Amino acid sequence: MGAEFLACRRHAGRLLFTGVAAGALIAPDVALAQTAIDEIVVTATRREERAQDVPIAITAVSGEGLRERGVTSLQDMQASVPSLVIAPNGQASRDVMSPSIRGQSASFQGSPAVVVYMNEVPLPSGYTLSNQGGPGNFVDLQSVQVLSGAQGTLFGRNTTGGAILLTPAKPTGQLEGYIGGGVGNYNMTELEAMLNVPVTDKVSIRLVGATRDRDGFTYDVNWRKDRDDTHWRMARFGMMLNPTENLQNYTMAYYGYSRTNGSGSIAKGFNTGYFQALDSFVPSFDFCRSAGNCNYYTDLIAQANALGPRKTAHGVDDFAKTVTWGITNTTDFDATDNIKIRNIISYARFKSYYSNDQDGTIAPIYNTGTTIESRRSPRDYYKLFTEELQLQGNALDNRLTYTVGGFYFKQSPAGLMESFSINVCSRKTEVGCALGTSQVGVTNESKALYAQASLDLGALVPGLDRVRLTGGYRYTWDHVEGFTASWSAIPIGGGAVINLCSWKSQFTATPLTDCRFTGNLKSSAPNWTVGIDYRPNDDLMLYAKVTKGYKAGGFNAYAVFPNTRTFGPEYLTDYEAGFKSDFEVGGIATRLNVNGFYLDYSNIQRAAGDRNSATGGNGAITLSTASAVIKGVEVEAMIRPSREIELGLNYSHTSSHYKSFKFDSNSGVWDCTAQSITSPKVFAGADMTCRPLQYLSPNILSVYGRFTIPTAEKFGNLSLFVSYNWTDAQETAPFSTEKFPDGTTNEPGVRLPAFGLLNATLDWKNALASGLDLSLFATNLTNKLYAITNTGTYQTIGGWTQMYGEPRMFGLRARYKFGGSD
Repeated sequence: MGAEFLACRRHAGRLLFTGVAAGALIAPDVALAQTAIDEIVVTATRREERAQDVPIAITAVSGEGLRERGVTSLQDMQASVPSLVIAPNGQASRDVMSPSIRGQSASFQGSPAVVVYMNEVPLPSGYTLSNQGGPGNFVDLQSVQVLSGAQGTLFGRNTTGGAILLTPAKPTGQLEGYIGGGVGNYNMTELEAMLNVPVTDKVSIRLVGATRDRDGFTYDVNWRKDRDDTHWRMARFGMMLNPTENLQNYTMAYYGYSRTNGSGSIAKGFNTGYFQALDSFVPSFDFCRSAGNCNYYTDLIAQANALGPRKTAHGVDDFAKTVTWGITNTTDFDATDNIKIRNIISYARFKSYYSNDQDGTIAPIYNTGTTIESRRSPRDYYKLFTEELQLQGNALDNRLTYTVGGFYFKQSPAGLMESFSINVCSRKTEVGCALGTSQVGVTNESKALYAQASLDLGALVPGLDRVRLTGGYRYTWDHVEGFTASWSAIPIGGGAVINLCSWKSQFTATPLTDCRFTGNLKSSAPNWTVGIDYRPNDDLMLYAKVTKGYKAGGFNAYAVFPNTRTFGPEYLTDYEAGFKSDFEVGGIATRLNVNGFYLDYSNIQRAAGDRNSATGGNGAITLSTASAVIKGVEVEAMIRPSREIELGLNYSHTSSHYKSFKFDSNSGVWDCTAQSITSPKVFAGADMTCRPLQYLSPNILSVYGRFTIPTAEKFGNLSLFVSYNWTDAQETAPFSTEKFPDGTTNEPGVRLPAFGLLNATLDWKNALASGLDLSLFATNLTNKLYAITNTGTYQTIGGWTQMYGEPRMFGLRARYKFGGSD
């Protein structure tokens, strides 16, 4: 687990013992006035409430807290929330930061288990890569709320892991604004501005724009350019209309654009044993057949090792481009004093282009986006439409609250999506390699009806006052349909090629039709939640709940059998209990929130390689046969020993195991009974029950301190914020472990090591009474080298690469605010 983490845990234990800190902090950035803890208002139940009054696990961070922590993207939330892991999840793109909560993550070609919302609307997501939304989403936010656990009853898309709610700052009735900028190492430059204008007493608008540029921290010596760079632009428009006292209408539109030199994959190894096996099966392959050929690959790895983790030598000139925009309209109508009608409608577009050298060398082993057409043909291009109608009500002197509604979601192709790639070519360069081409499109449509109510039982039985019962039910109908055409253009000399369908042994002159297949799946399921909470006093709430979650199935573009072209939904029963409390210890205000959870997880979506021996097609399958148990505890807290000192902590411990994971493998696997690469592969009845679950860190810890330095009023306000975040090691492969029990290599690098990051921000607000805020920031102060993803293709493609997290970053930000109220 590491000495750093053990030391932090021992320190956290002492804090727990003395009552100074422990528990689940709902709002780690809230300020204390004397002995009172302020609140962040949240919308976890689709209505505004104090976070401490919501009987679920939720972490909320205000806009000021995001600025203080330097949060500019989803990745920056890593380890600041219990049980939250954010990583590319094996995908060779740094732009993909897929959130996982309590071990629930996006499955291969599946819908996300943790959905990111902007202004209560799901952001559009990719299919070939599991990213959600685009750049600039964290600019000018009112708050970020992270809801842990299944959220299927009230929120838009069905999820088994949770929801992340991004709430933009809305137009106000005051003339105000700010302009800010920043500079830092790696030639970082930032610019951000906001203007809020009350046009009339009934109309207000808010305009926001931002840019961010930074050189990359991985240098490609072959192409003489930096990878892992940042260049994005964003704009957001908000308009609030209040035509009458009981009617409010909010329209938000946004645009985001990003273009970079792609991700700096670092070559770690080639599986020459796999290459030798391919030579024996395919007469035209010559990876290692000729004398000395294998040395070509070992020499490339020696070169990569000599370059180190911050340099690479790609054969493909990687790039990534994302364009996204959308518009949302929310109407709130107070029909009576106790009934509100809400309508939320949205439309969005998402387009991404990218190429990746996924073996990290000049060898054409695992390259995507290998032609100039890749810069003109989007890999993901989708349009998203949503509509939601709600009725919210109160009755029995506000002891009964209820919400009923309907939700519609449809994401479908907005144009042609095409990719070009080279996989497992035995030539030394791309010349003469077969070029793989594929076109794919997937439509996801979801309809749901839902209702949820909370009743204070004191309305019925006076002795049960402050005991609240919550029940919710939702029924969802999902429909997914997709198409793909995939083939390889094999050179035969003289510039001529023959086309071979990728999923069957058929040569064709018309691959767009002969190599095409479709898939169609309809599914439906109920979701429900039942919970009870009790407040013995205003400062303590005890709660327990059970929620049934469901995540839709999907389309498999890599199927090699007709019956594997779609895969079914997965299900989760989520048991949770805990308490939320505010109290004083020796006159010191303290917040302590603790919860425990037990997840019964079934029909788990897991990807595996697949082969059709009759047609010779090689591809993939998404299984839905496994069941597992995930359980843990989440603890967060905050104290303020004095007006000048604020301390906070959050911690989660999670454990898991498969109850059953058996299936028939067409390509053969080394399972829990074989356990050795020297043993025969298992085909019928393969058993993976002994494998660890992926994308789950057993221990996640974050501690912080905010120290306000007393100064004269005319000097301004000076404060120091320091945080340390620890993330335990995690497994990233569904089947493979790094080594077999006999010590032979299986899939190296699939267990990402633990790491801890130290960050700090020195704030000088209203410097010298000028209205100017200055901020000196640094992230990863110790310059820790840590891996964030692993390709996991050592056994299936023959290459092994990793990507590393950001090195030490530092800089200075300035912001001038005007108007508004202090």
